Amino acid sequence: MLGRVRIQKVMTPTEVAEVKILNESIWGSLAIPSHQLLAAVQNGGLVLGAYLDEKLIGFNYCFVGYGHGKMYLHSHMIGVEKTYREQGVGELLKHAQQEYAKEHGFQLVIWLFDPLEACMANLSFLKLNSFSLQYENDYYGPLKDDFNDGLPSDRIVVEWWIERDRVDDSLDELEEGAEEIVPWSLTVDGLPVLDIEGEFQREQLFYKDAYLLPIPQYLQNMKVESPKLAEDWRYKVRTILTTLFEQNYAIVRMKKHKEYVHSYLLVRRSLLAL
Repeated sequence: MLGRVRIQKVMTPTEVAEVKILNESIWGSLAIPSHQLLAAVQNGGLVLGAYLDEKLIGFNYCFVGYGHGKMYLHSHMIGVEKTYREQGVGELLKHAQQEYAKEHGFQLVIWLFDPLEACMANLSFLKLNSFSLQYENDYYGPLKDDFNDGLPSDRIVVEWWIERDRVDDSLDELEEGAEEIVPWSLTVDGLPVLDIEGEFQREQLFYKDAYLLPIPQYLQNMKVESPKLAEDWRYKVRTILTTLFEQNYAIVRMKKHKEYVHSYLLVRRSLLAL
């Protein structure tokens, strides 16, 4: 299927209208109005569409950002029709975004995502060689779409430096030696729970080169089965990541496991010149 997917820039009102329909089916009331998308693409922004046999199945919306003295491409929203998720469509859109960034002189692409969403973590850290060292509490305020309803809209800021060399060998070694910063276990209902004994202390100083932080494999399922447990994950991961970021660690990879959880690999920034 993936070999038949075509990525192209969305430019015309008709194409933007198709994006709006798909956008609404994914994000509901949070969908971006078509007039805003059209204004963006006509004034330096970028909307990429993923087409399968001429049917739009995914999109990526970006605009130019500026902060801390540098220009970058801000990737605000990516969405793929439910039938085609986790089949590589998002990665195709991101690589097309990368080519656009190169052609237009951008060295950096930035986006934000929920740190408990393992699918986006997999795309960002395993497939795209990006990293994160910034946590934002309840970034958007309350959101009522299916993906976000019920939890504060916490986000991590992801930096994707287009020309950054991969450092797989050193990360392999660091991952092998990393230990979990806190343990996880299973409830009687077979759901993963983090640090049930409350071992993590915010005042603790961390000194090892690398740590692993578990996140649930399926946040959306957990929100349905146990909203209180999903909330528990939110606040514990918020505290741990905020603490580690303040102590100069960065998320540089996701380690995949067979069941229940995956894990962020957090590495001391000085080891990777971040």
